[in-house]
Amino acid sequence: MFDKQYRFSGIHAEKVKRLVGVFDGTSNAQIFKRNVDVYSNAPLIGFLYGRRADLDRTKNPETGEVYNQNVMGDRVMMSSLELMFNFQLIMLLDRDYEPDEDKRIDKAFRHPGQDPNDEARFDEYVRGGIDVLYEKLIEGSKEPEDYVDRLFDFIDEFEDRFNAEVDVPEVLNKCMA
Repeated sequence: MFDKQYRFSGIHAEKVKRLVGVFDGTSNAQIFKRNVDVYSNAPLIGFLYGRRADLDRTKNPETGEVYNQNVMGDRVMMSSLELMFNFQLIMLLDRDYEPDEDKRIDKAFRHPGQDPNDEARFDEYVRGGIDVLYEKLIEGSKEPEDYVDRLFDFIDEFEDRFNAEVDVPEVLNKCMA
């Protein structure tokens, strides 16, 4: 697992292309630098937002080929620790997928990636996360300012949604103890 090329296909490939595309020609600004950056972040976003998506096979009308974007194998392998951590975290926390806590621990730590259904579930979260990232950061943006505004809005929403209850001074006190 996480030792070979990864392929985004269909509409998700087109969304990844936009997520890594330059949105300001003057500064060459991008939201994500590389496809692997999208691949590393998307499953967590998909999981946190409760979004999964099926594999899409949308074709380019001009060529008749399914749209695709790749993450080269060496990039996947260089990010394999982060990807495996994300996989384990999702397998451990996804109670809807596996209600039994012991089985979730097995999926995350004892037998990670051995069940093809687990990898398929992870990939659904990858695609769902791409959908969320695209909707929040790209959709409707035309000018560079739009992209920046949407990024700030997304960060604020994320902070409010997932970090509102975190007491930073308390965490720091516990770290220093």
